[in-house]
Amino acid sequence: MKIRAAILILALTLPAALAARADSDDQNRAREAYERHEILPLSGILASVRKSYPGNVVNIEYEELAHRHIYEFEIVNPKGQVVEVDVDAATGKVIGAEAGED
Repeated sequence: MKIRAAILILALTLPAALAARADSDDQNRAREAYERHEILPLSGILASVRKSYPGNVVNIEYEELAHRHIYEFEIVNPKGQVVEVDVDAATGKVIGAEAGED
């Protein structure tokens, strides 16, 4: 029984630990890109996104795709929809937005 309990605990906590590590990696890579002057400060981009897409920002991810730096914002809008907004981190321009299901 103790082994099953340990496996269950590991199974429940491992995904959260991996997600936290991914978030930490995102932050480190974004900070390094900012220090190399490859991207704009997140605070300015976030302020701009909030003006165009009101609601609660529930998640932010940083990605590097084909030498392009992208912030992906997940926002719960006032209607309760989750809206995914992709922003070019180098220019601050929205490159895509998609509303999900309520």
